[in-house]
Amino acid sequence: MSRTAITVRDLTAGVLAIVHAHPDCELVKEIAITPVEITGVGRTWHANLVDSGGADVQRAASVLRQARDDLEPVFELVDEPPPKDEP
Repeated sequence: MSRTAITVRDLTAGVLAIVHAHPDCELVKEIAITPVEITGVGRTWHANLVDSGGADVQRAASVLRQARDDLEPVFELVDEPPPKDEP
């Protein structure tokens, strides 16, 4: 199954939106998406809770973990496109 290419910025926004959609997780302020290279598996990514913003940390971390488990097989991280030269 091929995965859809996505930048860290876009994936972060999408995963954070999923977290915000869950009850008691609306206050989460920041997550981090980190690209990782796993021997024998290849390139993948991890998601970490950076700032719960007052939301229950255990609940937010659980929701984030589930979102990552659901989305990891779907998305492959790619580099940000280089900035376009302005005329």
